[in-house]
Amino acid sequence: MSAEQNNNDSPAEAAPLTASPVEATPADAGAVEAEIAALQKEVETLGKEVEDWRSRAYRGAADLDNFRKRTLKERDEARKYAIEGVLKDLIPVADNLERALLHAGAGGGALADGVAMISKQFLGGLERHGAKPFDPKGQQFDPQFHEAMSQMPREGAEPGSVIEVYQRGWMLHDRLVRPAMVVIAAGEPTAANPAVGDTVETAAVVTDDTEN
Repeated sequence: MSAEQNNNDSPAEAAPLTASPVEATPADAGAVEAEIAALQKEVETLGKEVEDWRSRAYRGAADLDNFRKRTLKERDEARKYAIEGVLKDLIPVADNLERALLHAGAGGGALADGVAMISKQFLGGLERHGAKPFDPKGQQFDPQFHEAMSQMPREGAEPGSVIEVYQRGWMLHDRLVRPAMVVIAAGEPTAANPAVGDTVETAAVVTDDTEN
C-alpha cells in the first residue's frame, strides 16, 4: 500500500476550537469591586485584631517580668532584713554591756575585761549579719538618722552639729533600726533667742534622768 493511500485513508484532523471572548457587564464589575472592598475591610479588621493581641501579649510579658522582679526583690529583702525583729530585742543588751564597761572604767579588772570580751564578741556576731551601731558625734544633725533630745551652745561647735550622743543608733544593712539620740549644738544664747537657755535646762534634766 502506498503512502498516498495511507494519507487518503486517515481521518481528517479536527479544526481547533476557539472560545469567544466574554464581555464583563457593569454589574459584574461592581460585584467584583464590592467583594474586593469587603476583603480589604476584613483584612483591616484582622490586622487590628492582630495588633490588639500583640499589644496584650507585650503587656502580659511586661507584667510577668515586673512580677518576677518584684518577687525577687521582696524575697531578697525578706532574707536581708530577716533578723530585724530579733535585732530590736538584742540592741538593749548591747546598750547594757556598753554601760557596764563605762561604769567599770579603766581599772575594772578581770571582770571588766570579761565584759569587754563578751561585748566585742556580741557586736561581732551582729555585724556578721549586717547590724552595726553608729555614733554621729561631730556630724551634722540628720533627722532621718538622729533624734534630737535637746540643744545647747558649745564653744567651737558648729550650730546644728551633734555634740553629745546619749544612745548610739543602729543600722541593719542600709535600713535604720534605731535612730541615735543626740544633743545638738545651738548658737550662743542671745536676747533674740531665749529658747536656747531653756533647752540647756532640758538637757540637764534628761541627763539626770539618764543617770538615774
